[in-house]
Amino acid sequence: MSIHVSTLQLFRRKDADSLSRFLDLVQTCNDHSQATRLQYIYDGNAYIDYTSPSALQQTFADLEKYWNEGDYDKDVILFTDKEHPLFSLVHTDPFEYTNEDTAAFIFNGGKPLLQPGGHFSYETFHHFFTATIDAYHAQYAAVYDTELETLISFASFYGEVEIDEEITTPDIVLNTPEGLTARIGRVISPELFNPLEIPPAIYWFNYWNETQVKAIGEEKIKLAPFEVIEKRADGGYILVVQKENFDTRNTAHLERLATLYDYFDLHTLQEA
Repeated sequence: MSIHVSTLQLFRRKDADSLSRFLDLVQTCNDHSQATRLQYIYDGNAYIDYTSPSALQQTFADLEKYWNEGDYDKDVILFTDKEHPLFSLVHTDPFEYTNEDTAAFIFNGGKPLLQPGGHFSYETFHHFFTATIDAYHAQYAAVYDTELETLISFASFYGEVEIDEEITTPDIVLNTPEGLTARIGRVISPELFNPLEIPPAIYWFNYWNETQVKAIGEEKIKLAPFEVIEKRADGGYILVVQKENFDTRNTAHLERLATLYDYFDLHTLQEA
């Protein structure tokens, strides 16, 4: 199976409490297990020890000062380890004006995410996924690898416009049957609708908030061909395509995902 970098991304509406929520997220990682404990901060030049929430808060304050002075080489990225990190954690541009705040976990691409051969059992990762959603007060979350994200974004974009011959088509698009690519890429750019009200795509792991659930229809979600359908106390749903590692080079896995795209027809909801 091809191994690619996996991402767990969390979204919430932008508000003044964003940094506080990110600090809660860091603490949740540290409380979850020794493996997910964040030990280092990379500031763009060097690694420094992570010591406390207040020190991290000061690091972000320093970052804002650097950026205000035009020094964009500075950044704040947290790591579980310097040499062989399980993941890095980024608070995506907390000073940029957008409609959503995001936090992204980038997992080591040397292994699959789940066992066998990976970092987590399904149960352990499921618990970590839900804990990060709660800590960040996320309103949408997804887990995907680089090739799945490439397949969805490339296919959706070029489904709307004529392909420029100068654009290099990614290998994953070339190696995926054309019919599957068209079905999986049938979404539109999230800039054209509110992605916190309608899901922007369907990935391997998904969290859809109560508003998204109402837009799609709760009964429709309950009957969907996900392997895991789990209603949460907040009215949202955890939805998992399959409990095993999702391999974008596996046609059976892609067919399972394409069936979900056919079933939900997100493209029509997004256009409306």
